[in-house]
Amino acid sequence: MTTIELLEKLTSPAGVAGEENSSFEALKGLFSLYGDVSCDDMGNIVIHRNGRGKHILLDAHLDTIGFVVTGITNDGFVRLTKVGGVDMRTVEGMELTLHGKEDVYGVVCTVPPHLSNGESKVSTDGTCVADIGMTKEDAEKVICEGDKASFRASFEKLGENRVSATYIDDRGGIVVLLKALEYTNTENEITLVCSAQEETGGTGATCAAFNADADLSLSVDVSFATTPDSNEKECGKMNDGPMIGFSPILSREYSDLLVDIAKEKNIPYQKEIMNGRTGTNADHITISKGGVPSALVSLPQRYMHTPVEVADIRDIENCAKLIAEFLERV
Repeated sequence: MTTIELLEKLTSPAGVAGEENSSFEALKGLFSLYGDVSCDDMGNIVIHRNGRGKHILLDAHLDTIGFVVTGITNDGFVRLTKVGGVDMRTVEGMELTLHGKEDVYGVVCTVPPHLSNGESKVSTDGTCVADIGMTKEDAEKVICEGDKASFRASFEKLGENRVSATYIDDRGGIVVLLKALEYTNTENEITLVCSAQEETGGTGATCAAFNADADLSLSVDVSFATTPDSNEKECGKMNDGPMIGFSPILSREYSDLLVDIAKEKNIPYQKEIMNGRTGTNADHITISKGGVPSALVSLPQRYMHTPVEVADIRDIENCAKLIAEFLERV
C-alpha cells in the first residue's frame, strides 16, 4: 500500500477521544499486517513485534478532537461542546457525523451575514448547536447526551505531493510509524501504540507506557508548518523534512542521534527547540515508572485542529526513513 493510500485509509474512521473503539474495529485488519494486535482497557491499539535487543516503545495517537452531545432543544437542535482543542473559528457551517444508536448527519448552525450586523459569533466557551433535521422526539430516538460527534471525513490531494484531510493529527503519525516498520531491519523488540485520549490529557499513552515497561520511546505527532500569516520562528516548513524535538524532558542522546542519522542518510530535517514540555505524549511517557528516555519526531502540518489539515507526503516518508534507521541504531 502506498503512503498516500495508507493515509487515506487511516484518516477515514472516526475516533473522538474516549471512543477510539470504532477506529480499532475499522483498522485492526490493517494493523495485523505489522505485528500482533491487541486493544487494551484504555482503548489503545497495541502492535507488538518480538525481538532480541532493546525494547522500544513507539507512539502516535489514534484519537481525534470532536464534540460531545450535551442536550437536545425543544426544536430538535443538538447542543454540543468540544472535546479537545477544536478551533471554534472554523466550526460554523461545519458538517458533522453524530455517533448515536446510528450515525446521523448534521451541520453546525450559523447566523447568515445578512442578520449578524457585522458582529462575530465565534463561540468563546467551546459550545455550538447542530441541525440534524429532526424533531426532538425523533432526535431522542437516535441521539442522547454523552454521544460523540466528529468532523465529516474528507481526503483531497493538493497538487502532486500534498493532501488535505481530517485527522492528519495524528493519523499521519501512525502512518509514519507503520511505514518505518516496513522500512526497518531492526532486531529490537517493538511495541507500537496507537494511543487513546491524547487530545484530552494523554491518559492512553500514560497507561500504555506503564504496561510496556520499555527501555526507550519515540513519539510521532504533528507540529506547525508555516502559512502566510504565521510567525516563521514558531513553525517548521513543509517538505523540509522531519522536525526533530529538542527539549529538557527529551533524551539529548537520542535527539542528537536522529540528527546524525539524517545527515548521514541525506534526509532533510529541522530542529524543533522547546524550553519545557512538548505538548505531546512524550511528556507522559518519559515519566512512566522510573523514567523512559524519550525522543520526539514531528510531522510539519498546516491548519491543525480543523477539518482541512494539510501535510506533505514527502515529509511523511522522510520521517519514516529516519525512524526506521533509528530503530536499527539504538
